[in-house]
Amino acid sequence: MTLLQRLFLGLALAGATACSSTGRKLDAAEVPAALEAARADLTAGRNEDALDRMRAAANATGLPTAQRDAVQRTLEEAAALRIEELSRPGSDPDDLADLVDLELPRQLAVLAGLRAARGLFDEGEAYDAYKLLKKLDAKYPEHHERFAAGELLVEIGLWLVPNGTGWLGIGHSTGDAQEVLEYVLIHHPSAPRCAEAYVALAQVYEDDRDWQLARERYELLVLNHPNSPLRRDAQARIPNLRLRALRSPEYDRSELLRAKSELETWLADFAGQEGEREVRVDLGDCLRRLVDNDLAIARFYRTVGNAYGQRYHAERAVQEARTAGDEDRAQERDRG
Repeated sequence: MTLLQRLFLGLALAGATACSSTGRKLDAAEVPAALEAARADLTAGRNEDALDRMRAAANATGLPTAQRDAVQRTLEEAAALRIEELSRPGSDPDDLADLVDLELPRQLAVLAGLRAARGLFDEGEAYDAYKLLKKLDAKYPEHHERFAAGELLVEIGLWLVPNGTGWLGIGHSTGDAQEVLEYVLIHHPSAPRCAEAYVALAQVYEDDRDWQLARERYELLVLNHPNSPLRRDAQARIPNLRLRALRSPEYDRSELLRAKSELETWLADFAGQEGEREVRVDLGDCLRRLVDNDLAIARFYRTVGNAYGQRYHAERAVQEARTAGDEDRAQERDRG
């Protein structure tokens, strides 16, 4: 038998064994002996064996209520001890993750999954940890550990920003970080560190020169986390990115006016605080662009012989230039 054939045979046998174990079912008559054996296993520290017996017993039909309750209590005890056993330092987090698929009581399955995800992350398997937490969300919506899961997801996403690798582990990529952090924003918007996720995503998009996506993430931070200490800087980045996205002063006056309003609002809210100098620089840039916009329109009206339009836009350009403290542009009225 070739190596490849042996490999396929091994996989087939493993799959058959797993299916058999998962679907194992005892007859009602076998349950009392299984309970006794499971208790002996627990006393001897054979928690995995006890858990397997009780999972099979739990599938039995026709059990009296008292006996079914005993099976459930013993199963939960065995599962809790097995989780603690697999949570010890040096244990393989994949073994703990396997418990999520065993149809354990919700609280125990979630506990196993969360601890397994932490173990995977601590071992550098950040993306696998994310996938496990995502599985928990899908399997147990609104589970009781969503707070802790959201915190861990943010931690994973932030770690992946500088540490993510490209396809097949070659080079650096922020693709996984974007996936994880965007997942947090949609499924764990109340996570206390969610504001950090918005900032990290915005910075990733800025690095990609996707000004619109970056600006939208800052806008969502301001909207959804108004009391965050990150709000002030995020609110300053919004008009800055709006200005960076503009190319032609002739066609973007509405965006310029919006940026101007945003910058003036920031100064009204945070004047005297860190970042004021940069905001005032952006406001000056915005006002100069408004001047250029009006001068361009004034030149157009002069070309088509519209004296009123030329005069209106030229005079408004002068006012805007003086507001910006730009006397050179204010003197362009006559040339406009």
